[in-house]
Amino acid sequence: MGGGSVRRSVLGIMGAALIAVLLLSCLKSGFYFTSDLYPAWMLYGLLPFFGGVTALLRRLAVSENEKRIAPAAVSAAERLLILSPFILMTVYALHWLLGPLSVHGTVNQLLRWGFYGLFAVSAVRIARSEGGEKVLASAWHAAGALLCGSALLAVCGILPLPHAVVFTTNAGISASGARLAGLVEYPNTFGLLMAAFLLERLFALAALLRREPGAGEIRLLRAALPLLPYAAALLLSESRGAWLTAGVAAAAGLALQRRRSFAPLLLAAAPFAGAALLYRQLAAAALAVQPAPGLLALAGAWAGSLLAGLGLCRLARSGAASRRRLAWAAGGLFAAAGMAAVFLTAQERIVRNFGTATARGAIYRDAWGLFMQAPWFGQGGETWRLSYRAVQSNPYVGSQVHSGYLDMLLNTGVLGTSVLLLLLGAIGLLLVRRRRELLPVYGVFVLHGAVDLDFSFGLVWLLIFLLAAWGLSCKAEEIQAGAKLGEDQGHAVLARPIAAAGRLARRADPIASGYRHRAYGTAVLLLLWLGVTGAGMWLAFRGEMAHRLHRQALAAAAPAKSAALLRSSLQWNPADAGTAIELARRLPPREAEAVLKRSLSYSPGHPGLLFALADNAVQRGDAYAAVSWAEAGFRRDKYNAAEQTKSLEGLFKLARRKWMSGSAAEARRVLDAGLELYGDYARRAADPDQVRVRNDREFRLTREAEQWGRELASLERSLHAPE
Repeated sequence: MGGGSVRRSVLGIMGAALIAVLLLSCLKSGFYFTSDLYPAWMLYGLLPFFGGVTALLRRLAVSENEKRIAPAAVSAAERLLILSPFILMTVYALHWLLGPLSVHGTVNQLLRWGFYGLFAVSAVRIARSEGGEKVLASAWHAAGALLCGSALLAVCGILPLPHAVVFTTNAGISASGARLAGLVEYPNTFGLLMAAFLLERLFALAALLRREPGAGEIRLLRAALPLLPYAAALLLSESRGAWLTAGVAAAAGLALQRRRSFAPLLLAAAPFAGAALLYRQLAAAALAVQPAPGLLALAGAWAGSLLAGLGLCRLARSGAASRRRLAWAAGGLFAAAGMAAVFLTAQERIVRNFGTATARGAIYRDAWGLFMQAPWFGQGGETWRLSYRAVQSNPYVGSQVHSGYLDMLLNTGVLGTSVLLLLLGAIGLLLVRRRRELLPVYGVFVLHGAVDLDFSFGLVWLLIFLLAAWGLSCKAEEIQAGAKLGEDQGHAVLARPIAAAGRLARRADPIASGYRHRAYGTAVLLLLWLGVTGAGMWLAFRGEMAHRLHRQALAAAAPAKSAALLRSSLQWNPADAGTAIELARRLPPREAEAVLKRSLSYSPGHPGLLFALADNAVQRGDAYAAVSWAEAGFRRDKYNAAEQTKSLEGLFKLARRKWMSGSAAEARRVLDAGLELYGDYARRAADPDQVRVRNDREFRLTREAEQWGRELASLERSLHAPE
């Protein structure tokens, strides 16, 4: 088999793997949970790992003449695209070495960015190959079809997806009582994804009309075919943020179109009106329709919008000016009817009920205060998840900070966020020069990620890197016409440090311009590549083993077997606090204390571990430890009514036990601490400013807590009563 055939086979395997991992991320809740990423890391990492081994062996074995062959030129934007994920991976590795707030969260983020880096390298390699554009386009459209098709089939009752629709009675969350979440199981991010796929189709139509003004109607309709499903899914998500960012990105994209700016709007008018009517009908049924009526409604709206679009196309292309004006008037009526249908259906969501925005404001203020504790380097992975209960100003539920940029600031500080912004800027510049029609799609990701938790979904980052690689996969003549980013100021900013580094290297070592130095440099890079992929696969394997054993332990009926499985799980991943807490519940108090303290060394300040240690100290009769851990738990989780009530109960029973055993000093110590903690708890629960704005955690002074407060006070009076 010739070298060309081998190369094509390898690229074919890479393309199939890229599409497979993208579809897997769709099926696995968008890779929101890192545990879903472990198997993908292990399998997907094998290809670049063995590819690196092969490349290293070939590099060491080739002759000097072969080493003199110059590699293909790589632009500054491509370098940033490829290197940035691994730089962020290195930042998290440094946090791991220096001691973060959460070792478990830091390793998870390290694995995530390493995986994104592997995907970016594969996508760029495919983009630079012959036929790469088709592979990347196929991956994009396959992901969109899977996400949108499965969601609409779930609404119609055809495909059973338990979490595809989110039901709620809160009018501030949904106007219809139900929102479409699809496979990602989160309506806002699902809305973002549908907006991205919708805008890609819209501006693909614009690009088609710009390249081929006389394109046939069949081609136009084929390109417009997914518009209605994407628009309907976007509307059914009821994500106001996705609606707004889609509108802003579409307006910006149309402003960038120098010719035929409004032609895509004409083609999209009928599908939008059909999607709006379908949304109104399905929302009235709370997204719970019977299969036959649901499919009929979907098919009817889809077919009708295509026929209407075909009629508008014929009128717009007519030679008569009156017919063209009629086409635009009809398109305007379709668009107006669609907007009216959406507004009348979601009026409450659009003009009222902004409680979620108020909650985000509180989250952002609290997060900014947390950021100021370590502004330059951050505090490691999942800083907000571990710390928000200690810094929150009112009892909202918010384990996610709802801003990808703010989350990166908390994790990695200004340093890591600067790398992230450089990466996003490089992708934007690349798309400006190479494939401008993808800019609105990219803009939706960048804008919506600032106000929601989209960047916590691995699928979102995979699609962003796919977009960037798609921008690189232009035809040769397009690359020659405008690919050199050095023609504008933005490229100069990105390319100057890299060019300067190259000049300094050549000046420092005259041999650097020779071929031997380049060969050694390539070998070093390949060794680093093997180290990164090998370490990533090993960490992913350990994480997967720990997660699998944890699940088996929870399913085990025998307590002894469950404890043994949890021990094995902790051996594979000692930083998992949840596993440590589960194991401690099944062990004698002394053994449980050692397990909990060891876990606390990996996650200092973890509220669950602190309350578990307080309860453990009560069981062991250690008065001073019980007080210390309870006080720490109250500080780290200010609005946890259940745990605080349980701690007050434990402190009262321990104080009574100490008093009855004759340890009056220890009893007084526990009583004083218990009364002080109860007083703080009662004051927080009675403060209207802290619970009126947002009380998702249902924080209140429980009846049991009031009882234990009275018992503590009564016992305290008994201790101080004259004998």
